[in-house]
Amino acid sequence: MKKYLAMILALVMVFALCVSGTAFADDEIDWRAYEGSELMVYGGSDEEHVAAVCKAFEEKTGIKVSYIRMSGNDCYNRILEERENPQGDVWFGGTWDPYIAAANEGLLYEYSDCVHTPYKSENFGVGEPYWFGIYSGYIGFICDKEELEARGLDIPQSWEDLMDPKYEGQIVMANPGATGTGVMTTSILFQIFGDKDTPLAEQQNVLDMIAAMDKNVTTYVKTGSGTSHNVALGEAAIGVGFLHTGLMYIEDGYDNFVLSAPEEGTGYEVGGTAIIEGCKHLDEAKLFIQFALTPECQEIGQTVGALQFLTVEGAKDPESATSLLGTKLIDYDSAWTGAHKNELIEAWNSVISGDKIAED
Repeated sequence: MKKYLAMILALVMVFALCVSGTAFADDEIDWRAYEGSELMVYGGSDEEHVAAVCKAFEEKTGIKVSYIRMSGNDCYNRILEERENPQGDVWFGGTWDPYIAAANEGLLYEYSDCVHTPYKSENFGVGEPYWFGIYSGYIGFICDKEELEARGLDIPQSWEDLMDPKYEGQIVMANPGATGTGVMTTSILFQIFGDKDTPLAEQQNVLDMIAAMDKNVTTYVKTGSGTSHNVALGEAAIGVGFLHTGLMYIEDGYDNFVLSAPEEGTGYEVGGTAIIEGCKHLDEAKLFIQFALTPECQEIGQTVGALQFLTVEGAKDPESATSLLGTKLIDYDSAWTGAHKNELIEAWNSVISGDKIAED
């Protein structure tokens, strides 16, 4: 009897370990179980990344995958608008702040029994069981050193440097009304220079900082990667965005690019993926989440220029990403950002020039 009970206990423990993500094997899953079915993905990562992952999942499972590429905030807004009749099944990619807001709104499915490869760090699983971490990266400055040198300008080293009038017309930033990168950048400023317990509209020192930066900004773009893109096009000399996007351009031969991390510290993201509450293809969506949390899937990104740090054990980080190790990070409060997303956007809108917001 004791031996029988011990065997039952052992089986229970193994099951618990598997569900919690501390034990997993690819061959435990029947990847072809829903072959011939279909899935709709809303993609918050760069187009090439979303397309490559969807293609790989389709080939592995036989499920026909369609996707729509949007910014992180546009994904959130679309899911919110469709909550009574969801048209998407999965949300893939984009920074964590919109995911947190979506979870708070009840827009994400509670996938509490997800079996997946263990995380490298418990920080990557902070959104479970509503959303799951698939990569991580840091906000910083992507600079065209040749253009700055030609204008007699130094590479900015701090957030406060971005207020200097000498950078007038040289900066591009992300629009928090359209992209999670913009929300995160705005939140970093309030978390470093403000007070999370004070209404944002009353924090004049931070609002003044944003207003001073606004005088130097040429454009507020609709995607986080758009800041690096504008620098590559020569439309600005400094882009405020994720440093891993800058790494992609450096690998593509942009020798004029140099990366700078603010000396006061910066925030980090955990990019997510989630099942949309009420979706039409729940079983297929669950399978997609399991795939997204395998080394096989996560390493796809670096084949198409997505050079973030990866979240699950066994997934090899892009070699170039190691140059970002040692970046000074703040104790970034993503939960606070998600809960104050709309307030952050309103505070930003109150002090910036609306005519600088890009339409496309």
